[in-house]
Amino acid sequence: MDKPEKVLLRAKITYFFKETFRARSKAEYKEIFSRGLNEDNSGITGAFPWLYVRAFFALFILFTINTLVLRLTNNTLYVPSVTFLGGITFTIPFIVLLFELYPKRNLSLFLILSVLVGGGTAAGVLSQLFYSLINTDNPWVKAVASGCIEEFCKIIPAIAAIELTKRKNPYACFLVAASVAAGFSVIEDMGYIFYYSDKYVNYYSDVQATIALFLERGLSSFCTHILWTGAVGWAYCMSKKPFGSLWIFMLVASAGLHVCWNLPLEGWVMVVDIVLCVIVAAAMNIAIVHVSRIRTLASEVDLTRMNERIILEAKKMGESMRFKNAGNLTFALNCTLLSVIILLLCSLPIGVEYKSVLYDTKDEFISFVEDGFNLEADRGRKMKDPYNPENNFEERKVDGELTYVVQCDELDGYDGKYYYAYYVSSGELDSISVELERSGYSSRYYCAEYKFESETVWVFEVNTDSLIDFTPHKDGTVTAILDADEFEGYDILIGLCAAGAAIAVGCTVILTAFIIKLRRVKGEYD
Repeated sequence: MDKPEKVLLRAKITYFFKETFRARSKAEYKEIFSRGLNEDNSGITGAFPWLYVRAFFALFILFTINTLVLRLTNNTLYVPSVTFLGGITFTIPFIVLLFELYPKRNLSLFLILSVLVGGGTAAGVLSQLFYSLINTDNPWVKAVASGCIEEFCKIIPAIAAIELTKRKNPYACFLVAASVAAGFSVIEDMGYIFYYSDKYVNYYSDVQATIALFLERGLSSFCTHILWTGAVGWAYCMSKKPFGSLWIFMLVASAGLHVCWNLPLEGWVMVVDIVLCVIVAAAMNIAIVHVSRIRTLASEVDLTRMNERIILEAKKMGESMRFKNAGNLTFALNCTLLSVIILLLCSLPIGVEYKSVLYDTKDEFISFVEDGFNLEADRGRKMKDPYNPENNFEERKVDGELTYVVQCDELDGYDGKYYYAYYVSSGELDSISVELERSGYSSRYYCAEYKFESETVWVFEVNTDSLIDFTPHKDGTVTAILDADEFEGYDILIGLCAAGAAIAVGCTVILTAFIIKLRRVKGEYD
């Protein structure tokens, strides 16, 4: 015979599944959006989380649609919508889930979102003020500084929000502090997505980088800012004194986790570091949420009777309800999988007009532009006597007067010839070119000015037929925008389209089977 704990666990999973995916009435939507706004906000909600799933699917699909439009049209007017949706798709549903897990009815979703916007903005402003006082290029110092500064700057508006809301329940304090951190995270995520997606506004938006950051920043929101600050807010309420030892410990722990997360590590050491940070933060906050929720429920209701009701509800859930929930889940998975395929299509270089290539160093990029030739521009070369024909390769005259000369020279390291053009009247150097033989043909290539952050370099434009633009970065890397010569990726395009069609057809068949089965089932349970 199964133990009561196993029976209760299975019943809770079944009940949670049913409550998550069953259809909702207008009254239920009204209840959750008006919770905490009515005159009577006492008691327990008694509802299992469900709104967060709908919020996530809606935002995820909207992000996918806007990203697809940006990818197909390259219309940069869609960059703001992609940036906004990318910043909130994971974070907002997560906060909604934490709100729904809060069992009491004295907090409103409107209040939580207001704290998210206002508190997150305040935390962002404070952090930038502190960052303005620190000027260092050392990545280890930056990691320590960012972890300490951001955790300190988030907890200040979090404590202010806790005091203003006058909620002394530990879970309520956790939720308010987590909302401030969520607002800070949204601002930060939108900044990263915007910076990388709109970098080449005159050419194309880097959709691949946008999607990568959307997933990276979104998934990390489950184990970073929100949990770190939420734990400190919980400790603030749990401490006997406002800033007791438990609060100090949690603040130090959250800052320590933040510093470890930011450390400039590489390879398997970085992986181990991130995994440990995730495990510690997740375990700590799951314990906080679970214990705080159970204690809140225990103070209001009889948990034994509530568990018995859940077991009874799970047993009463008939075949009809199981098929309904399975159908809803199938539809949700269908939309999700199709969205994933669309995002893959957007992120892969299929038929792109332009492509980006990242060069690790400035010299590597220059070598690409000069096609590997070892060339050198002598910008300090003085014009030789222009009136001595032996010095001039080419002469230009106006009304019989010599005005412009091109002089030929040789430099060490290259056995070809360089050509220097001067205005005779001023002696000013106009241009430098070099004669090279490529693919059996000799041509002259000119030297142009290239700016890399604070440095200016003269580069011979030998291999620039496909170069559209380039962007130097502070870390010394250079991103080049190149012309994609021809359509590529037909096989990938066909494969992904076939997979999408197969998923759509398969889910349609399954949903049809569920509908037919439901019509045959009698005694439906609602």
